[in-house]
Amino acid sequence: MGERKYCYKCMEKYDSMLHVCPNCGYDEYSGHNPMYIAPGTVLHDRYLVGVLLEYNGEGATYICHDIATDCKVLLREYMPINLCTRVRNKAVISVNYNNLAKYKAFMAEYTELNKSLARLRNDSNINPVLDMFAENNTTYTVFEYIEGETILNYLKENAGELSWDQVSKIFPPLFTTIGRLHNAGIIHRAISPDTVYITDKGELRLTGFCVSAVRTAGAGLEYELFKGYAAPEQYSADSSSRQGSWTDVYSICALLYRALTGCMPDDSITRMKHDDLHEPFELNQRIPHHVSRVIMDGMNLSGRDRIQTITELVTRLFEQPSELRNTTSVVVPPSMQEGGYRNDYQQQYIPPQQQDNYRNTGYNNVPPQNYGNDGYNNGYNNGYNNGQDGYEEDYHYEKVNTVDRLKVPVIIGICLLGILLLIMVAVMNIYSGGNSGGSSKTKAAATTTSNNVVTETTNETTETTASKDTELPDLTNKFFDPTAEKWAEFFTLEPIYDYNNDYDAGLIYDQDIDPGTMISKGTVVTVKVSKGKESAMIPNYSGMTVSQYQSELEKNGITNYQFIESNPSYYSTPNTVVELQIDGVRVSPGDYFSNKDNKKLVVYYIAEGAAIPAAPTEAPTEAPTEAPTEAPTAAPTEAPTEAPTEAPTDAPAENGGEEPQQQ
Repeated sequence: MGERKYCYKCMEKYDSMLHVCPNCGYDEYSGHNPMYIAPGTVLHDRYLVGVLLEYNGEGATYICHDIATDCKVLLREYMPINLCTRVRNKAVISVNYNNLAKYKAFMAEYTELNKSLARLRNDSNINPVLDMFAENNTTYTVFEYIEGETILNYLKENAGELSWDQVSKIFPPLFTTIGRLHNAGIIHRAISPDTVYITDKGELRLTGFCVSAVRTAGAGLEYELFKGYAAPEQYSADSSSRQGSWTDVYSICALLYRALTGCMPDDSITRMKHDDLHEPFELNQRIPHHVSRVIMDGMNLSGRDRIQTITELVTRLFEQPSELRNTTSVVVPPSMQEGGYRNDYQQQYIPPQQQDNYRNTGYNNVPPQNYGNDGYNNGYNNGYNNGQDGYEEDYHYEKVNTVDRLKVPVIIGICLLGILLLIMVAVMNIYSGGNSGGSSKTKAAATTTSNNVVTETTNETTETTASKDTELPDLTNKFFDPTAEKWAEFFTLEPIYDYNNDYDAGLIYDQDIDPGTMISKGTVVTVKVSKGKESAMIPNYSGMTVSQYQSELEKNGITNYQFIESNPSYYSTPNTVVELQIDGVRVSPGDYFSNKDNKKLVVYYIAEGAAIPAAPTEAPTEAPTEAPTEAPTAAPTEAPTEAPTEAPTDAPAENGGEEPQQQ
C-alpha cells in the first residue's frame, strides 16, 4: 500500500494515488470560495484545514485535523465579512482602515466570549473549547468535533416530534447548562433545532455561540437570526429592546414547541403584527395542559411579561400541576369497594379529560372511566345522575339546606334590581333635566360596579380620548422598511428621502411628531430617511472579487453604481474589477464620488468563468501575420517597377556616342 493522505471533507485517510475520497466522495480538485481558507492550509503548525462547513456575519467554521492529537476538530475563524477581506491566495485577512476600530472591537468580544466558554469546558452539554490562537490578523478557536446530528435531523427521523416523556428525560441537563451560561453572563440568543445537537450517547450539546451583534438586527454586523426561534427584541438594536435571560427563554420554549408538536412556531416578528399562534395542546393533545401553558408564557411577545429565568421555566414545567394539589374527599360506594376500587378511589379524583395527560407524565393509579361523566364533580353536589345503571341507589347524596337553595337566586335578584334602579335614574336624568347639568351627571356615571356587575356608559368625549391610545416611539436611527411594517397597524409612515452624512442609507433621521406623543390609529407620521452619504471615497478593489467590491462600495456609502462586463485579455483574472469610470473618464480608488450629482460610477470587471486568452498562443499568431504580409508585398512591387522603367530610358540618351569609341 502506498502513501496515504487526508480527505479535506471527512478527514479520513485514503490512498494518495486517488483523487476522489472513497469514504465520502470528495474530489480533491473541487474548487473553493477564495474568500475563505483554502483546504490543505496548515495553521499554527498544527491544524490541517479542511473544507468550509458554515459561515455567518461573525466568521467561518472549518473541519480540521489536529496533527498533534491525530483527531478531527472544528476550527472557528473570526472573519466578519462586511468589515474585512482575504488577501488573494493567502490565509491573511486584510481590514479596511475605515473598519479597523469596529473589527478590533468585535474581535475583542469574540475572544472574551470564547474564553468564558473555555472556563465551562467541563460541562458536557457545551461543545468544549480546546484551543485558541492569534494568526493571520485574526483569532481562531478550536472546538471538539461532534459525533452526532442536529435536533432538527433527529426529529425528522422520529416522526417529526417527541413525546413529553422523552423531552422530560433528555432536556433537563440542557436547561441546567443554559442556567450556568446565564450565571456566567453569557446569553446565547440562537437556541434552535440547528444549534442543538444530540450525540451518539443521546446527550444534547449546545453550539452556535456568537457575538451579540450577529444575533441582533442592525447591530453592526451581518446578522443571523433563526426564524421562529428568535425573540422579538432581537429584531431591533434599539436600547429599549432589552435582551437578557428571557431572550433565551423564548428560544428554548420555541424549541420545545417544535419538539412536542412537530410544527415550527410562527416567527416572532410576524406574531407582532398578528398573533394567532396555537397552543401546543391544540396541535397535540398528548401534551400536558400545564406544559402547554408554560411554553406559551415563555413565548410571550413582551420580554417584561415573559418567564424571566431558566430556573423559573424549569420550576413551572416540572412542578406538580395545580389539579393534583387540590384534592377532593369523596365517598366510595360499598359495592365499588368490594369490586377492588377501594385503594384507587380513596385518592383524589382525576377528571377523565386529564387522565391521558397524567399517564404521560408518570402518574399512576388513574381510575377507569366507568362511573359517568361528572360523577365526582363538585363533591357530589349534583349526585350521581349521569352514572351507570344499577349504581344510583348506592350513592349517599349530600343534603343541601334551604338557605343554600335560596342564596343564589336572592343574589341574582338583588343584582337585577340594582341594574334596574340605575337604568331608571339615568332615564329620569335625561328626560327631566334637559340641560347640560343632567348630561354631566349621566357622563359621570360612566362605570358603576355593584355586586360584581359592571355597567359602562360610553360618551363621545370618552371615545375621542380613547382613540389616542398609541404612544409614538422614537423612530430615529431605525431602518425605515421594517419599522414601517412593524407599526403599520397603529400608524402610517410617510418617507422623505434625502442624503445625510451622519446616517446610513435607509435609516430614519427625523420625524415630524415628537416621540412620546399620544396618537390615534391611522395617523400619518412623516419621517426623513437617509439615502446615504452626500459624497464618499471610492474604495480600492485590489484583491477583491466582484461581489466583495460591490459590498465595499455600499459599505462606503456609494449607492449609484453600475457593473459592466469587460473583454478579457491574456493578463486578466476572472471575477475581478479592472477599471473605474465616471462619465467616460477614468477614476482611481481614493477619489471622491458625489451621490448628489446623479452621476454613475461604472465598474468594469472580468466575469467569473470568462475565457482568458493564453499568452503563448498570441505571440506566434501575430508575427507570421505581419512579416510575410508587408515584406513580400513591398519588394516586388517597387523594385521591378522602377528599375526597368528608368534604365532603358536614360542609358541611350547619355552614353549613345561613347559606346562605339570604346569598342
